[in-house]
Amino acid sequence: MKAFALVLAGLMASGTAHAGQPFEESLVECAVLIEALTGDQTPVPGQNAMLDYYVGTATNMRAEAERMRNASYVSEMAVQKRVVWEKRWEDGNWDDPANRQEVADWMQYCFKFAEHLGVEGPKPFDK
Repeated sequence: MKAFALVLAGLMASGTAHAGQPFEESLVECAVLIEALTGDQTPVPGQNAMLDYYVGTATNMRAEAERMRNASYVSEMAVQKRVVWEKRWEDGNWDDPANRQEVADWMQYCFKFAEHLGVEGPKPFDK
């Protein structure tokens, strides 16, 4: 628990996490980010273990956010967060891989957060 708090505190200090943002909002934001990075296509389960992990984690994060609040909240928040991330992508010139540190920081935060809450997808590296 202390290790998670230290990681979270470090990420918050670096500007990655939104101070005071409710857990369910962070869950939705992380799910949206993962979904945006995996693309809009529907992956075929079992074809790529790492993609299954990402998709499973995003799905579980949405489900946990719905459990904490409700489906309407999650749907509305997801639309808002998608707009925010699309703007960040454009404003940060993240098409250039050299400019993607914020995305990398968020992904690290999101997967640590998912691990802490026990909502990760199937881990291909644990088999």
